[in-house]
Amino acid sequence: MIRRLCAALSAVLLTAGLVACSPPNMGRVVPRAASEGLRDSSGVPTPPPTSTTTPPPGPQPPEKHSGKGSATVTMAWPMRMGFVTFDCPKCSGHVAVNTENELIVNDSGPYKGTQWINDMPGYRAKTFTIKANAAWTLTITDESGLPVLEPGKPLSGKSEAVFSVPDTVSSVAVTTKNSGRTAVWVHSDDFSDLPVNQLGDYKGDVPVPGPAFVSIEGDETWTVTAS
Repeated sequence: MIRRLCAALSAVLLTAGLVACSPPNMGRVVPRAASEGLRDSSGVPTPPPTSTTTPPPGPQPPEKHSGKGSATVTMAWPMRMGFVTFDCPKCSGHVAVNTENELIVNDSGPYKGTQWINDMPGYRAKTFTIKANAAWTLTITDESGLPVLEPGKPLSGKSEAVFSVPDTVSSVAVTTKNSGRTAVWVHSDDFSDLPVNQLGDYKGDVPVPGPAFVSIEGDETWTVTAS
């Protein structure tokens, strides 16, 4: 679950020719198909059980917090994926944001970036612990607050970002320019995968069968293009 720590350690281990750590693939549990032709004790056929598929959650209003310096923040975000943008434009030195089990920001200021929370089924983060030395804002949104990767339309930026990938997309071309680590996470079907995790510049195509979410983590600039 500690996404950035595991990814960073994996990149270092890979350069040394050692085995890298990777997060577990937590897939959905799919119920068996309903049996047909069942009868009760009187011999009367019983109807098949109703579907237990959970419908997609509806819109969730954004949740915003602000402060100055290090702090602990209790969040009200429900048990669903959320996308956290942390902005500390005047921070210097080490900047960190973590939940109970996950380090989502681990950088140096000034900092602005977006990461996700609650990507594991049944998990709900309740508290942020923030390390900063200046004024900051923290905003959580649902997927409607994300930029959408449209085929053939490149998006560029810096630091961490998350994109919504529609079902018309099959892959994402990623180019990064940095002297540190490049990581690309893909979240689909209730679990997260790490197809790219390396040191230095990266250029390549990442399979991303939409609908999905893609997270880019890099120390400098990146460009992503869906196809």
